[in-house]
Amino acid sequence: MRSPARTAWSAIALSSAILLAGCGSQADLAKVTHPRTVVPAKVAPKTQPNQPPRPVEPAFAAERLRAVDPCQLMDTQTLSGFGVPAASRSVALSDCANYMKDGSGKRLSITLRLGQNITILDTAKTIKVGGLTTVESTSTTTCFVKSVTQEGSSVLGIVAQVDYEGDSCDVGRRLNETVINRIRTNPPLRAQDNKGSVTVVDPCAVFPAVTATELLGGTPTISSYDMYRCTFRRDSLYFGIEFREATDPKDSSQNKKAQVVTIDGVTIYQRKEDSFNASCKMEWMHKATTAGKGEVVEVSFDNSKKGVEVDLCGKATTVVKALLPKLPKP
Repeated sequence: MRSPARTAWSAIALSSAILLAGCGSQADLAKVTHPRTVVPAKVAPKTQPNQPPRPVEPAFAAERLRAVDPCQLMDTQTLSGFGVPAASRSVALSDCANYMKDGSGKRLSITLRLGQNITILDTAKTIKVGGLTTVESTSTTTCFVKSVTQEGSSVLGIVAQVDYEGDSCDVGRRLNETVINRIRTNPPLRAQDNKGSVTVVDPCAVFPAVTATELLGGTPTISSYDMYRCTFRRDSLYFGIEFREATDPKDSSQNKKAQVVTIDGVTIYQRKEDSFNASCKMEWMHKATTAGKGEVVEVSFDNSKKGVEVDLCGKATTVVKALLPKLPKP
């Protein structure tokens, strides 16, 4: 779990595209341009620390987005408008990717993310995509089209990341518009056999508030990076809860030297780190899926103040003990 102080969360999630092989195509996207409406930057939603998170429309409430299957939003019918897609593949609990080619044979990589944290600069210009306030950012051939679905203390949204030598922002806008309208009218839901999955859990709401206050010595500030990562912070102490799709922790190279502990019958991999801040991380497989992967839960407890000794693994253990009974049984 990465906390806010570990800025790699934002950078990695928005700069890393996990792409899949694909081939063929039938449309030349470089020649397609769609109009957009630009509105003054002052209407762009900013984080409001004292305001509770709220969806911009009921259809985009976080609990509803958690129930949506992102790869069904990236189906062949949707992506065939951009060329001939490969098979879409889940790359995170709320992310799906496809690596295809346009009608001219150019590489076209698309990643769709639901409920991701959006940072909006004061200089940002906004547009409307599918009726939602949207901002765009570019880096070389990559465009991020970010449509806001939640305002308040955490600004979240639907993010299309498109890497393409043609008009990558146009592809992202068109994809987001389709996705937004489908979520409003007929959202494709996760499989009914999703019993025991953490995909239905809000990591910011599942943890007991009283326990968080006791661990941090006061009322914490709670912030979410996306729908499956949450951080509880007070001054230099903070802990995070993260749900992710990953390799079984027992097979992770990071855990080769981890201490193996058992809490309430669950095998936990515990390791201390000090590369950035003093930290103790504990992770375990919550629910196996396929090919040695599954839903992994990670708890981290950090201290950013140098020279202050804190039993971080002891505190992380307390977090795990409080969290385990709140998770659905796989």
